[in-house]
Order: sequence, then C-alpha cells, then structure tokens
Amino acid sequence: MTTGPTAHQDAVTAEYADLNPLQVRITTHRLYSEHPDNPDATVRERLQVPSDADLLDIGCGTGQFLRDLDHDGHTGQLTGIDTSTEAVRQTATGRVTALNASADNLPFAPGTFDIVTARHMLYHVTDPLQALREAARVLRSGGTFAATVNHASTAPRTHDLVRTVIQDADAAPSTDSPVNAVNSDTLPPLLRQVFGNVTTVRYDNALVFSRPDPLAEFAVALLPFNGIAATDTAYDRLAEKIRARALRWFSDHPGQVWRDPKGWALCSATLTA
Repeated sequence: MTTGPTAHQDAVTAEYADLNPLQVRITTHRLYSEHPDNPDATVRERLQVPSDADLLDIGCGTGQFLRDLDHDGHTGQLTGIDTSTEAVRQTATGRVTALNASADNLPFAPGTFDIVTARHMLYHVTDPLQALREAARVLRSGGTFAATVNHASTAPRTHDLVRTVIQDADAAPSTDSPVNAVNSDTLPPLLRQVFGNVTTVRYDNALVFSRPDPLAEFAVALLPFNGIAATDTAYDRLAEKIRARALRWFSDHPGQVWRDPKGWALCSATLTA
C-alpha cells in the first residue's frame, strides 16, 4: 500500500466511485439520530440563502443539496464540483451545473460566487488550506463560505467494531485512509487564517440503534474509511462478519440499544474587502 497525497486521493476516488455507501451513511444519520439531524437544512437555515445567490457546492456528493435549492425555485446559478464522476452525473439535473474538479484547483474566475459551501468533505482533501484559499478566491467581496465537518470522534463505537472485525480477520487495508485531520476543532483556525474571521456552531448528537440490521449496514458503509475499498477481495467477507457481530451484540444485550456519540459543526466565514 502506497502512502502520500496520491495514495490519499486514490482512496477518496475508490470511496466515491459508488455513492451507495455515502447514501447509506446519510440515510442512517437521518433515521437513527437521537435528535433530528439534517445538515443540509441547517446550512440553508443558518445562511438564509438568498434565492438569487450564485452558489458553489464543493464536493456535491449525491447532489441533493443543490437539487433541493433548484426544486424550491432558486434563481441564481447553482454549481457543484466533485472528483467523483458518479457524483457529477447525479448532481447535473434541472438548472444545476456539475463539473468534475478538485477543491484545491477550482475552474472558476475570481469573484464568481456569492456563497461557497463545502459540506462534510474538507476531511477528504489533500491540502485543506489550499482548498480554503481557492474557495476565498472564487467568492465575491462580502460573500460567505460555509463548511460542515464532523467532530474528531464521531461514532467511535461503530468504528471500533469495524476495526476489530478487520483485525480479527487479519485483513490488511488495501488503500490509504480517505480521511485527513480536519474536524470541528481544527477547521476554525484554518478558516481564520484564510478569511480573518470564523463563526462556529456545534451540533452534538448520537446514533441510536435498537436492532442489528441498520447498525450493520452503517458499519459496512464505514469499511472504506478503514482502508477496505468496496473492490477489495475481502470486502464481502468482512461485511458478513460485521453483520454477524452486530447480530451477536443485540443477542447478548436483550432490550438494550447501541448508542454511539457523534456530532458536527457548521463553520462559516465572510470574505471581507
């Protein structure tokens, strides 16, 4: 297994070649959070996105954030970029434009957008500081940058379950981790360095599972974050072991729930003249 920037990007590419694991994680957080958890709606509410704002979404993923804006009658330019070809394909619908591009080299002229968002993606980029500088470059004066990012320890019990299964199966990771050190503690100083200001709102929560199936499905969707890509020959075998481990836990703990703390932050900044 190689390491370094290229290996990191290869791991991210492998993770998002198929968006099904991403959709599983999104759905899990929506359905099994202890308190209501909808980062997309929170971003829209906190930013009070004007209907005529030109908005760039970096790391557009499934495209749902931009499609919702389009569906609600947004009249400004809506653009998404992603390194995943599948993400670009799913996002480019209606009035939404989507391009295959990297966060650290945005294909736009300076001052193109009123709002730039980066939702749960900065922990995937090779050079987070360069990505923030690029976001600032394409913003208009007075424009807003907003990013959502997880707490340093999110769903640690489930991640430990996945790591234990991998270790017990003596399965060597096939890729680099697609996650860097950007989290709700480390991002605000980076934003302050680039923009000179930052506002951070934290959202603490937990995942709560009362049965094994959704826990197992979520845990399997975390395998790529632990170096096991969906194309790995060990992937299906490890997925079965995860399902068996989840079933055994609920069998051994009748009437109990699997509670796993999590959280994220919305960090925003304004481009001043």
